[in-house]
Amino acid sequence: MFRFDRAMALALALAAPAATRAGDGAAARSTPGPVYVAPATTVPAPVDRAFAGEIALDVDASDVARRLFTVRQRIPVQRGAAMTLLYPRWEPASHGPSLTVTDLAGLEVSAAGRRVAWRRDPYEPHAFHLDLPRGATAVDVRFQMVAGETLLGPDMVSVPWQRLVLYPAGYYARDLRVAARLRLPAGLRAFTALTPAPTAGADDAAPLAFAPTTLETLLDSPVLAGRHTARLPLAGGAEAVTLDLVAARAGDLAVPPARLAELRALVTQLRAVFGTAPFARYEILAQLSDDGSSGGTEHRASSENVLASTHFADWPGQILFRDLIAHEIVHAWNGFHRVPADLWAPTPNVPVAGTLLWVYEGQTEFWGRVLATRAGQFTPAELRDRLALEAAEIAARPGRAWRALSDDVHYPAFMLRQPVAWRDWQRRRDYYSEGVLLWLAVDAELRARSGGRRGIDDVARRFFAGAGPATPARPYDLAELCRTLDAVAPGDWAGFLRRWVDGHEEVDTLAGLERHGWRLGFADTPGAAFRANEEEQGVTDLTYSIGLTARADGRVRAVAWDGAAFRAGLRPGVRLVAVHAAPFTGAALLAAVRGSATRAVALTVEQDGRRRDVVLGYAGPLRYPRLERIADRPDGLAALLAPR
Repeated sequence: MFRFDRAMALALALAAPAATRAGDGAAARSTPGPVYVAPATTVPAPVDRAFAGEIALDVDASDVARRLFTVRQRIPVQRGAAMTLLYPRWEPASHGPSLTVTDLAGLEVSAAGRRVAWRRDPYEPHAFHLDLPRGATAVDVRFQMVAGETLLGPDMVSVPWQRLVLYPAGYYARDLRVAARLRLPAGLRAFTALTPAPTAGADDAAPLAFAPTTLETLLDSPVLAGRHTARLPLAGGAEAVTLDLVAARAGDLAVPPARLAELRALVTQLRAVFGTAPFARYEILAQLSDDGSSGGTEHRASSENVLASTHFADWPGQILFRDLIAHEIVHAWNGFHRVPADLWAPTPNVPVAGTLLWVYEGQTEFWGRVLATRAGQFTPAELRDRLALEAAEIAARPGRAWRALSDDVHYPAFMLRQPVAWRDWQRRRDYYSEGVLLWLAVDAELRARSGGRRGIDDVARRFFAGAGPATPARPYDLAELCRTLDAVAPGDWAGFLRRWVDGHEEVDTLAGLERHGWRLGFADTPGAAFRANEEEQGVTDLTYSIGLTARADGRVRAVAWDGAAFRAGLRPGVRLVAVHAAPFTGAALLAAVRGSATRAVALTVEQDGRRRDVVLGYAGPLRYPRLERIADRPDGLAALLAPR
């Protein structure tokens, strides 16, 4: 006779699959099949320990015809018969996995003249495992890096060390010593923050040799070289700052005295805010580009700045980029001397997080605007024009309804350099522009809590104090930032900041501007910054009226989420064929919007291979952002922007 007792029932229950025990019915039961086995870690984790010997690195950048860098390395072997070499994956300036091993080709490894087999790690493609012969003391590595036109040309060369090196896994980058040499095309002059190696009898045909340094410093010290160059001192002595120009033509190197005076004033303003510098000397590496593009990359003792060839000659036309140099230098303090704890990494192959990018980039963008204005690179009116552009963009950001700023900061982890069709709904890198408005609000709050006696300058002096050329990076978290704010003006700073960065529609992004005595308004004519932004994007921008931007050929570049064009069913990429039955032109579209109060805007659009007529539900003027004074409030912006 079968006896079913309590002990047997318990044993059967424990033996059953968890899904069956849960009692959720047939749908929850497990089925037979493969079982996933997580891969074992085969790449040694970085450890802060001594590395015996010095890595020799030779880079040949002279093959401009084929645009190939050739790299040779000799890497000492430590104890043991195994070694894993890593190709960098993460760059500090991009805050994400921006480097790709795709451009590495022709990898050969040998030891004592004998070829060494290598195997790419199946789960980490930037890692190469070597099986070394017994007794090997060093490995010789050779590979090519396929370069683009922007890196390797006959008259201009940019050397990104982070794409030109393999290094042994298992160590911090600061523990690896590297002696680097660089061969450039004949006749090019090089600029870098690296220290030249002491050599007797310099030979123009010989490669450039640099004093041995850590891999950490090498990766942070690019080289810019060119045939047409100029070196312009901005500040001498300790903490010297120099502007190094490389241009396609000698004539582009002329910098008007007024521009140099402003840059020298910028250095003065930087020291007034941040105090001692985290560098012994600083090189502003500036490439003057014919394609009109502008952008920058920060480093601790240098910065890479791509500027239009007309940057200094056409100053009015550079209103969007005059503060680029200021932004990148501020990063020496905000990003390198002080760095968010989750953005610091011991090697360029360790993932980082960007939870405080609204400080790293947002506050740097704020200081770039402010310090450039204090130095005279903007007039206060021009700066207000820039702020109006940003304020309108951020205030009208519908994507905040579902995606807070605290999520937008994760852009580098999954959206890095990826285009988005609906920018204002999807959000993408808003921590720059919104950061400017956030830190304006912080300054206003500091002044209110201290009775006008203290502001954001007082926070900067405390927070960035203690910098020096040999001072290691000092990581920080939100708690330390709040303690500093509290020391300047006591209050619930954690709550203040969290309400903003975690908030949705309730966040008033214009509060800081208004507390400084200015409000966002709209006019029927665009300001200089708005016009420059239209030219930069190559569009007619009607975002704040009918809700779209259009190129000269009628192609719609952007559609404002839930604007008039959106409600009419338009999307980015459609083509405007006609306006009021007449062939499309930008001027015709502007005229139609201008008269929309009495005649609805009628468009013919080409979409999905068909043409159709649409009428936009907008009846109003042309609308372009501008800042307007609030009469009963003091002008706090004037006080903030006054030179120190």
